[in-house]
Amino acid sequence: MQFNHVDLRGIQIPGADLSYGVFDSAKLQDADLRQVNLRGVWMRQADLSRAQMGGVQFGELPYLKEDDEIWSCAYSPDGKSLALGLYKGDIRIYSTSSWERVRALSGHTARVQSIAYSPKGDRLISGSYDETARLWDAEGGTCIYTLDGHNDCVNGVAYSPLGDTFASCGDDKRVRVWDGESGECRLILIGHIGMVWDVVYSPKDHQIASSGGDARVRIWDIETKLCLHILSGHTSIVYGVAYSPRGDLVVSCGGDRTVRVWDVQKGSCCRVLTGHSNQIISVAYSPQGDAIASADVDATVRVWDAETESCRQILTGHSGSVTSVVFSPKGDHIASGSKDKTVRLEDVGVGGTRPIAIGHKYGILGTKYSPHGDQVATCSYDGSIRLWDVETGDCQRILTGHMAVVRSIAYSPRGDLIVSGSDDGAVRLWDVETGACRQTFTGHSLFVLVVAYSPQGDQIASGDDDASVRIWDIGTGECRHTLQGHTDEVNSIVYSPKGNQIASSSDDSTILLWDVESGVCLHTLSGHNGAVASIVYSPRGSTCFCR
Repeated sequence: MQFNHVDLRGIQIPGADLSYGVFDSAKLQDADLRQVNLRGVWMRQADLSRAQMGGVQFGELPYLKEDDEIWSCAYSPDGKSLALGLYKGDIRIYSTSSWERVRALSGHTARVQSIAYSPKGDRLISGSYDETARLWDAEGGTCIYTLDGHNDCVNGVAYSPLGDTFASCGDDKRVRVWDGESGECRLILIGHIGMVWDVVYSPKDHQIASSGGDARVRIWDIETKLCLHILSGHTSIVYGVAYSPRGDLVVSCGGDRTVRVWDVQKGSCCRVLTGHSNQIISVAYSPQGDAIASADVDATVRVWDAETESCRQILTGHSGSVTSVVFSPKGDHIASGSKDKTVRLEDVGVGGTRPIAIGHKYGILGTKYSPHGDQVATCSYDGSIRLWDVETGDCQRILTGHMAVVRSIAYSPRGDLIVSGSDDGAVRLWDVETGACRQTFTGHSLFVLVVAYSPQGDQIASGDDDASVRIWDIGTGECRHTLQGHTDEVNSIVYSPKGNQIASSSDDSTILLWDVESGVCLHTLSGHNGAVASIVYSPRGSTCFCR
């Protein structure tokens, strides 16, 4: 199909398959393109103003053309807006449903090097080469504060997960932490011996990572003001840094053309990704933690598999240096900004997947199918659990009650109940039909990282950040056993098919096998050189697989 320069304004074709068609310079204003398959299409300079595009499936999405170089990009937490920081100092905000500009923020007098949304999406922080950071009302477009603490260019800004503080860094070799309400500087972190290029908060909120011209990444504890680790390995400027969704890994990129993945707990490099032919300016983790995106001055974006280290995609649409790359909150798209004055939007891992409805405010940490396969449950940084209809993609129910991030969920064998574990230290049992919380199990002193249901449905196991596993009786609500043997946080728990054993894995590189009835540790399985992320029993329960 070729529709070059054709006037298709107002065309009504919801659900149509236009894959691999050619629509260069086509006029598609006000068109109804909902659920249309546009995979593999050519749409260079196509005009999609006011087009309805809900559920459209693309390879490369339509790009945004600006009149100025783009130096930073940021999605709002709900994915409905994309903010761009420009060379001349303006910030422009686009709606991701229509890709029309909805707001322009003016105040900076030099290029906007970085921008970040608050967790609620109501505020925006920006850092500029005019030596200031600015806090904006994202809805009204007004500047709330101008922060003048840096005495040189401000290179990076970041919001804390709770939204009560934000951080900035700059050419003055300083990282500053600011109060989110008053705009006062709470803390100054000093240690880098060169310009500080980027700063990012850990999802666990108490840590900050910063990268600098001294070829180092520093991990800071905000509460103690101490530098926990200095990550050495890069041989040139480290331009970008990002945490994994769980906060256990940090990824960095630099002038040495490498992407490095670091173990935060150990302070050591666990992976080096190579393939870029020039300096890498920006790096990002996907919200699911399964992919890493990196962008270089040769106009290339690479998408990497976070587990296998292989390059999944090479995106080459830009004609100038790529200055910023970000994942959408759902992780299905990448936005990249460039000196060529465009933002390009790409599908990540184009395939036959069907999107589920948008609903969580922040990233999703866990996904589980119901035993009958007709429902999917998700848990999120926003502290909620959502139940989705597999056929329609609609959200059937929202389970609220946790006071912090929900990290793990599991269905009961019958599928009528769901158990959840949260950073608030609680384990909750939910009724799938009504959405009501039936029981709350308390006893963990730190974050609950993982939960599991017994095959018989009479027990729940939970593991925490304090290296312990607890077994709960659903009938009485009492803790039957507290299993202690690990020396680091518990990453995974699984019952054997018969329900008489539990296997647990940890950041301490071991798997422990426990007798459920007595609570005794039967075996310690060692051999891994790093954290053991997950375990699964064979159907007969005679073998245990882990990674």
